[in-house]
Amino acid sequence: MDMLTTGVLCFAAGVVVGAGLLFWLLPARRQAGQLIRDRDEARQALNHYRDKVDDHFLQTADLVNDMTQAYRSVHEHLSKGVQVLCSEVGRKRAVAKSLDSAPDKDNSEPLAPPLDYAPSAKGTLSEDFGLQQKPTGPFAPVGVADNPLPDIMVEPPRDYADGDTEGDEATSDKKPG
Repeated sequence: MDMLTTGVLCFAAGVVVGAGLLFWLLPARRQAGQLIRDRDEARQALNHYRDKVDDHFLQTADLVNDMTQAYRSVHEHLSKGVQVLCSEVGRKRAVAKSLDSAPDKDNSEPLAPPLDYAPSAKGTLSEDFGLQQKPTGPFAPVGVADNPLPDIMVEPPRDYADGDTEGDEATSDKKPG
């Protein structure tokens, strides 16, 4: 029994060790680990790219602000130069060409609110849309007020499914047969 027990124990130990090695060395497990590492690297690269994009746009905003400030400084410098260096006629010409000057309200026409349609439009947004116009052409439109009532009035057909028996007096006088 010694030999049999030893053989069984060796067999069981071999099965356990073989199963462990098979589980550990499976290619799917290695591939899953590689996929996890690749995913983590891709996330890290994406986060790095997003940080670079954020930095780029923040720097662009700073540069645009600096450029705007420089433009203001140049404009103020030119305005001061006009005040100090130019004659009265030159100042008036400079003010007339200045982008900051508002149009003269005394000489300009009164401003009308903008139209939401073209003045020549005949569509639903024109001012005369839907107004009654006199008919043109050989035929006049038929209207209720223009025509007198006809001599013979035709009533619409009755629906006998409604159970309406008020109009049955004419048929009740008739006898079957």
